[in-house]
Amino acid sequence: MGTRNLFDVPIVFCFLLTLLIFKLTCLGTNGFSIKLIPRYSIDSMLFPKNLSLLENHFRIAKLSKARALHFKSMSFVDAINSTKQRIQALQPKIEYNLGKLYIAQMDIGTPPYSALLLVDTGSDDTWVQGEGCENCFSIRDGNFNYHVSGTYHRLPCDDPLCVPKLCEGNFCRYENKYFDGSYTKGPISTETFKFTKDGGGSISYSNVVFGVGLDNKNILFAQPVQSQNIIAGLFGLGPGKRSILKQLEADTDLRFSYCLPSWYDEPGTYTYLRFGKDAKISGNDQVTIEETPLIPGQNKYYVQVLKISVNGKPLPIDERVFQLRRGSRGGFIIDSGASITFLVENAYRAVKNVIVEYLLRAYNWAPMPQSNTPYDLCYNVVQTKYQPLPTLTIHFLGAKLELDADRIYRYVGENIFCMLIKPTPAQGKNILGAFQQTNYRFLFDLKTSYMYFVPEKCHNN
Repeated sequence: MGTRNLFDVPIVFCFLLTLLIFKLTCLGTNGFSIKLIPRYSIDSMLFPKNLSLLENHFRIAKLSKARALHFKSMSFVDAINSTKQRIQALQPKIEYNLGKLYIAQMDIGTPPYSALLLVDTGSDDTWVQGEGCENCFSIRDGNFNYHVSGTYHRLPCDDPLCVPKLCEGNFCRYENKYFDGSYTKGPISTETFKFTKDGGGSISYSNVVFGVGLDNKNILFAQPVQSQNIIAGLFGLGPGKRSILKQLEADTDLRFSYCLPSWYDEPGTYTYLRFGKDAKISGNDQVTIEETPLIPGQNKYYVQVLKISVNGKPLPIDERVFQLRRGSRGGFIIDSGASITFLVENAYRAVKNVIVEYLLRAYNWAPMPQSNTPYDLCYNVVQTKYQPLPTLTIHFLGAKLELDADRIYRYVGENIFCMLIKPTPAQGKNILGAFQQTNYRFLFDLKTSYMYFVPEKCHNN
């Protein structure tokens, strides 16, 4: 049984960096695209309209921190699961990692239930809260009433997609527990899923395997907005057998791409999550496509990081702090489901120290001892004309990701200027969050086990 942090959930493509809302657009055989609206937008249905900028950042950081702490806990959970798998000869449980990046709109069942689900690119399971749930969270438009659907069926325990084999009688069930104490449980089932096509019409898939959440406790994405919550569950796009990515492989071709708009873009900016043949990436004379291998055989999007440099100068960080170790300990994850980037303590301190030294020397800025913000490094400075700020480069195996100031720092309140990178415990995982991925196109190809990225103005997507 896997665990993971449901916020993880919002900020979780939180884009928030970017949580996003989408509409499925079929663009041809073996490919489709999903329209995305950044979750940080003032027009987003996910954020209460009366929150200040600083309150939004507290919400963003809280959800991202929960995700980072969950990944730290997974080193122990994975070790336990691996032992069970050896005994039972089961496939590894797909953990939640990239996920909560988007909201997906779809119809489920017959008659159709209109659902908005958080798109989780790191989760295997798609699940929706069902009518008659024992422990429930509030959904503005009500639960999925599977009892009345003419296309609903329970999944038999001997079905190949009943992995891990959690059974109740002759039927499969799921049980996902998260590090923050939240959980969701219920039957694994099959249903018809229908997506709206751009320009009208729809496309349907029958017998899609998903979970019906009948016991859901402390689900974080629903708590802040209570009765105004519009999210009914999760839409899993991870690499596991039960994920939508695998189930719809004929159309997804096990590849997808995204380009996350900057937080500085105007509200209403949108982009697309692209699948299959529609998932493309291109360079030109000015920009080169970077490519780095995904570490194979893992349940998250792990990459190999060699070093980090600031203003072109490599930092004194032992590269072992970025390495994936036995039992799924450590490692460096590409996670658009986390709003901001987390580095393990040693790496974070090296980055923080050089930035503090630079800003003190260049502008005589001293960090705020207590900023009353969710971030670790902040300054009380007036936002005036542009001043050069330290840049950061993450060096992957065979590639490098260059982060300018707009992907590292942000004003989170009046004259409160912060670095949107935070520390995580030494035994945790390094996470490249969505804020640091903005205005880059990323493409993940699970058939080749490579990740590609290139600078792109995402608001032009």
